[in-house]
Amino acid sequence: MPTAFLRKPGHSYQDPLARVWIACAEQVGFKVARTGDAFASSDGRGTLLIGSDELLDPDDNLGQMIFHELCHALIEGEDAERLQDWGLDNSSGRDTWRERACLRLQAFLAGQYGLREFFAPTTDFRVSFWSKLPADPFETEQACGGFREPSCVLARQAVRRSNLPRWRAPLHGALQSSAAIAAVTPKRLGADDSALPSLWAMAASQPVAHPLGHAPLAAYHAGKGHGCGDCAWRFQPHQTWRIFRRRSWRCRHSPELKLSGDESACVRWEARELLDCLRCGACCREAYDSVEVELDEPVRVTHPDLVLCDGKRCKLKRTEQNRCQALNGGGAPTEAYACSIYEDRPRTCREFERGGAHCLAARQKVGLSL
Repeated sequence: MPTAFLRKPGHSYQDPLARVWIACAEQVGFKVARTGDAFASSDGRGTLLIGSDELLDPDDNLGQMIFHELCHALIEGEDAERLQDWGLDNSSGRDTWRERACLRLQAFLAGQYGLREFFAPTTDFRVSFWSKLPADPFETEQACGGFREPSCVLARQAVRRSNLPRWRAPLHGALQSSAAIAAVTPKRLGADDSALPSLWAMAASQPVAHPLGHAPLAAYHAGKGHGCGDCAWRFQPHQTWRIFRRRSWRCRHSPELKLSGDESACVRWEARELLDCLRCGACCREAYDSVEVELDEPVRVTHPDLVLCDGKRCKLKRTEQNRCQALNGGGAPTEAYACSIYEDRPRTCREFERGGAHCLAARQKVGLSL
């Protein structure tokens, strides 16, 4: 008679990449469950449903699928977490632009760790959209709106959301751990199937960080000759009477550190010429809730219908979309904005510095800047 084994397993093995991303999902507030009834879904009650292994393609993995769903969560915002499948309509083309925003975000985040191709999406979007994305995932044709193209705007807003306390440490920690695993995993073996090379071969080296440490360098910007010297985020601090030495250049992403002036562009590089008020309008839109009007300002006389006063405090009226009522245009990504009271605009508007800290912060809030 065969002898019964005395040893009983004390642990179960799990794919380290899967474990990293399950932990990431849990840290931001989601559970992960495998299912044979769906490829990938969100139940609207805090659970990400990922298809069982037999439903996934050979170049899919659990970590990649979780990452994609987390990108959807970032794109759609917290309110959508209570909706099945983030409130997206997957049966028509209504939300295709939102899926594209998710893929732009996915490419941007993964690219910072050399994992853009390793974490490529599943489904036909990999062929129809992902594979056609340029090196800069936010680069689009001017005919589509350029930096105001809707999926780009939505993706940039999600990048900003990904840096909030709830998301930053878990998400970037998981990406960093994934890059570390990829760095020590052999990309090729003699035993590999020649028909289907290992997905690990698609993992690239992690990009070098900018000398200031705030973001990775971007070869796609540096290759065009761009650097900190022509970036909209470069500035010189205001000089006080106590400072006699020459003022140094700084970056608004890391204002406490000095720039030497010859640094290559990072992924947050932005051309100064994009800071065109007529193409932007951020400060007049939902970036800010109020524009104060002083009691002695001409606009109270020339445009009283646009001014709301409560005692001695006055401000410009807002629309239901939280835009200044004096702002015209911008209905389409290619349509310019215009101020209908520009000559009589309040002092608050006159003193607003184009390219200043508040200008760039406003652009970040509305998804025009990183």
